[in-house]
Amino acid sequence: MKTILSILSFVISLQLFSQNNFIQIEVNKTIGLFNFLETSSGQTGTSSSFRKYIIDSYKSDEKFVKIVNSYSSLNLDYSIKRQEFPDKRSSNTTTKDLLWIAASNSDNINGFSERIIGFLPHQTHTELINLLEEVEVYYDELIWNNEQKNIERIKNQLTIYTPKIEELYFTISKFYNTEWSEKIPFKIILYPIPLKNGHTTAIPKGNALICSFLSHRENDYLSRVGIIIHEMCHILYKSQSSYFQQKINNWFENSDSPYSFLAYSFINEGLATALGNGWAHNQIHNKIDPGNWYNNKYIDGFAHALFPLAEDYLAKGKSIDENFIHTSIELFKQKFPKAIDETAILMNRLHLFANTEKESEANQITNTIHNYFNIRLMNFSSSIISSQSDEALLKKETTKLIIVDSNRQKTIKKLQEIFSQLKTQPALNTIKTFKDYNSKSTIVIINIDNLDKLDNAYKTLSNIQYLESNKDYKII
Repeated sequence: MKTILSILSFVISLQLFSQNNFIQIEVNKTIGLFNFLETSSGQTGTSSSFRKYIIDSYKSDEKFVKIVNSYSSLNLDYSIKRQEFPDKRSSNTTTKDLLWIAASNSDNINGFSERIIGFLPHQTHTELINLLEEVEVYYDELIWNNEQKNIERIKNQLTIYTPKIEELYFTISKFYNTEWSEKIPFKIILYPIPLKNGHTTAIPKGNALICSFLSHRENDYLSRVGIIIHEMCHILYKSQSSYFQQKINNWFENSDSPYSFLAYSFINEGLATALGNGWAHNQIHNKIDPGNWYNNKYIDGFAHALFPLAEDYLAKGKSIDENFIHTSIELFKQKFPKAIDETAILMNRLHLFANTEKESEANQITNTIHNYFNIRLMNFSSSIISSQSDEALLKKETTKLIIVDSNRQKTIKKLQEIFSQLKTQPALNTIKTFKDYNSKSTIVIINIDNLDKLDNAYKTLSNIQYLESNKDYKII
């Protein structure tokens, strides 16, 4: 009898908590419009399947092509740094992040326009709003007007899970040691991709878990729940206090293991996958997903390695501590013993240096590299020869990719003063690699005669599976 009463009490408490609307499921047309432009122009983090569907539908429409091209030319991405947080913990946010958040809280384009006043230069703001208004007719025709039944279906399907999501939230937030105000709800914002099969995306922005779904797949909701928890984990990780973030940062940095910086670079995605796609899936569906949890061998492998450790901490109501961090470093080492030399993994987190002071060249350098590497975190400094770059060049545990295309003699001389391993000037149109043991970093110097060689340089680098120390690679 006591057992029955306790179960009833638990169910009632969940229902009462649900009435507070802490977990809210929405379909927001403003997000849909913003994402429609992002996807059509092939921006980072958008669905390639959805883009193909859109482009195939309107590739002959000159007005639509003009809208997309105009959107591509807008600069919406200004960086904002939060000084009190560790650099290695994504201490930067961008105006585009704030645009996503504003769109998720806007009922229409006019409301969105009011929310973003001051985010962008006035002319850019005006052009963005005009493009959203112009593209709305295409979005309505292709997506919005045809998908209402599918939208309602998945909303109803996911609503059943909101009490369970709320329950899991409390356990996860304690694990992350994150105090999240219950006055700020988590919004699960859905937008439809009218396909039965294809690539979906999910991004955490502020308090919004923005998830696409395949609206022509009847049971797509089953995979959304784990993805929702996955994105919630990212938000809770990012929302840890600056004090606790510094503690985690120090636990990683104080480790003697050469694998510490790699484990650190993958811990956010690895934990979100272990908890969302592993632990939460088991809690909700009463079984562990036997397949891959993430379409990346490092993240998937690290997540599976972390799962038993994280599950034990969750079961005991424990928060991340120093022992957890040091154990996670050892688990990464065991799973990927050759990772400290593997190019793809070294390029996951890097600091990029160049001499250019031109915005167009800086964009070329930072944008082109994404065609060849899956980069989770990247900082950019210019110029190399300025004193402002000294601290970044000496910073520990970050791959440093240095583009030398001008001021060659002065730049190499400075690099030789900083890195004792660089004894001779690299040959022109080569890639030189070595380990700097003072900063525990891999150094990659791309020495080219002009930026026209940059694409080939990135391509050559991506074709090298393991970077040998003190070696020169000829750019193909």
